[in-house]
Amino acid sequence: MSTSPPYVLRPAQAQDKWAIQQMLWQFTWDEGIGLDVRLFSFAFFRLGLVGLALWLQIYWRQSTTMVDVQFILAIANVATAGLGLYLASLVMGQLIMRFFGVVFNWSRFQVIEQAGTLAGCALLNAYSSHSELAYVFVQSQFRHQGWGSQIVQTLIQESDKDVYLACKPQVVPFYERQGFTVQSWLDLPPGVKRCFRIFRPHPRLWGFKLNFMQCPIAPTAIAPESIAVETPHLSESTPHS
Repeated sequence: MSTSPPYVLRPAQAQDKWAIQQMLWQFTWDEGIGLDVRLFSFAFFRLGLVGLALWLQIYWRQSTTMVDVQFILAIANVATAGLGLYLASLVMGQLIMRFFGVVFNWSRFQVIEQAGTLAGCALLNAYSSHSELAYVFVQSQFRHQGWGSQIVQTLIQESDKDVYLACKPQVVPFYERQGFTVQSWLDLPPGVKRCFRIFRPHPRLWGFKLNFMQCPIAPTAIAPESIAVETPHLSESTPHS
């Protein structure tokens, strides 16, 4: 889909991967670093607790001479080590997707191109019950020209299921102009909750409030004047493995 020259709105191509990845790094640094610090700190804290539990079990096993206790602790060692490996694999998967996720899902992005330069991007993840809009980002020198609205509307039209996203409170008005409405965590369908479980309200997210929003399958048409200006800060969702 072409916009007014010299801009083009199109699906991402393989040669765009590096440029999109750089925009996502900038997006994370500008908008999501506080959230990522909280999420990964909590993840490493859990890993630390599992490691401590495993060390204590090994210590107790070596300290006791009771065969039955040693057997129980050996089983506990295996279970705890398995849990630690599982949690570590989740953390590594999330880190890989944060830093190199575009390598795996570049084809799901839409990009805005201007004279050979990518001005912005957005990601649409399709699931069995819904779609997820994420990483809506326009580079600073191209903002306030309606390109964020253009790319959001294009992805909404491409989805055959309700579209959901998670974002900061200050960009809620922008997404409301695109046809989204705020939803509470309790009102989200089970499939959407599984998708956003990493963002579920929890004390670990204190100081970083997120809103969940929904756009129906057949959103109300948006008047052109309502999408003329976009806000500089956009969607906060992270890609999922």
